[in-house]
Parts: sequence; C-alpha cells; structure tokens
Amino acid sequence: MQEALPVLPAWSKAYLKRLGVQQRATDLEFLKELCRSHLQAFPYENVSKLLYYHTYKKSIVPPPAEYVENASRYDYGGTCYAINANFLALLRELGYSGYLVSLAEDHVAIIITDLLEDGEPLYVDAGAAAPFFQPVRFLTDPDYLSAFGKEAVQLVPDPLSPSRFRFHRMRSHELVSDSWHFSPHEPRELHDFSAAIVRSFAPGATFLSMLRIHLYQLDQKRSVSLKNNSLWIMQENGEEQKFILRSIDELEAAITEEFRLPRLPIREAVTILNTMGVGIFSQEY
Repeated sequence: MQEALPVLPAWSKAYLKRLGVQQRATDLEFLKELCRSHLQAFPYENVSKLLYYHTYKKSIVPPPAEYVENASRYDYGGTCYAINANFLALLRELGYSGYLVSLAEDHVAIIITDLLEDGEPLYVDAGAAAPFFQPVRFLTDPDYLSAFGKEAVQLVPDPLSPSRFRFHRMRSHELVSDSWHFSPHEPRELHDFSAAIVRSFAPGATFLSMLRIHLYQLDQKRSVSLKNNSLWIMQENGEEQKFILRSIDELEAAITEEFRLPRLPIREAVTILNTMGVGIFSQEY
C-alpha cells in the first residue's frame, strides 16, 4: 500500500503552486524537480532585502507564510538566507530530512539526509545564483559539475581538511572563486545565523550597496542576470549578450520583459539605493 502523503499547511500548498509542481512521495526524482523549479520560480535578488531594510529598519528573514505571500505579491525570491531557509522549511513539510550548513559565514546551503539508502548526504542550493538544478552527491561524485552556459560550480574535497568541501565557482572553465567551504557534518538552523544576518543588513553590506537579480529561464534555455545597470542574457550553449540600461524606465522594462517579474518593486529599490548614496546608473559591471 502506498504511504499517505503528509497534510500540508496552506503556505506549503501555495509554495508548491508557485513552483508549478504537484505534491508526491519524497524521493530523489521529486527533489530534483523541486530544485529545478525553484531556480526558475524564485529569483535570486536583493530588491526584497532593500525594501525590508527600508521598511522595517531591522534584520529579518521572512518566515515561510510571509515569504510565499511576498513572492506572489511582489515576485520576490531573496538572497541565500531567505531562499534556502524557506526552501528547507518546505522540504521538511513534504517529508524530507535535512538542515542548513554554513559556507565560510558568507553563504548558507542545505544538506538533505536519510534519502539515499546508504545515508549519503545531498547538497541542495537554490540561493547561490548558480546552476544547482539537482541535488549534488558530493561525497561519491566529486567530479560532478553543476553547469549552465559559461557558468559552473563544483564541490570538491578541501585538500587541507578532508572532512570539509570547497565551493569552486568557474566561468569559461577558469576558477573565479573558492572562498566558500563547508562541513556536511555541522548542522545549523536559521537562528544560528543571526549574527551573519545582522551583518548582511549593515550599511555598506554587499546587498545594500548594489542591485542584483538573477534568474534561470529554462523554457528559453537561458539565464538573465542584472548587476546595477548591466544586464546579461546567457544562452545554455554559452552565447552571451550584455546590455547597459541607461534609465529607470529601461530598467523597469527589462525586469518586466526579460526577467518576467512585473511586480518586482524595482523603482523603489533604486530610490532606496539613491538615498544611501549608490547610483546604479553610474556603476557598470
């Protein structure tokens, strides 16, 4: 007899609707579908962070019900804390077991446990603006590349600490960053990141000093990425176009037409950056 599926709270049902997937048994294939859908439905963006900073004047990661409501109302996704903490909350409601892990105090990801027969952990990450379209078996498949176009990420054993793993970000087959590292055996919960979250909301912090949006659009075999007023469109085959947006009207048009995020309050975010002395149209990347 097939095991009954868990009864989900309203926010979890809304979350799945946003992802465009139906609830089913918690197996590896369903987890792959969830990962792939998340990178397309929830943008990596700091617009929500800027609005939270401006509105509440405090460090906050929205709880799941608020997170999903904001996605529906404003097309929010978030940065790593909001995305991966809430994704983990959904996965737990669906019946998966797992916890958060810290990557050098700059990033948070998810470890899923008790899914594979031998207890092998799986790395899940929807909040890195990286092509993690499926869980990564980093212990048994260290050569696996999570790749899209010119971008790729690989989780490799740390040569100085075999129990740890390094997050290698590559572009055009060249290593561009390896500062993140983690231990899969150091479970964390969101409250363990309180100090890091506070720092991420401090004046001058990375995501209070720029405009950043990234989204995968696999139906078009491309990704779209914005850094201040520079827009990149990368095809799955690696072809890439760059556009410089010269005005707020061009920026809003790009968010609506290219990102397909018409409710994202981009004008408000630019205004907040201006009040903090960040003029995005004077900084090209």
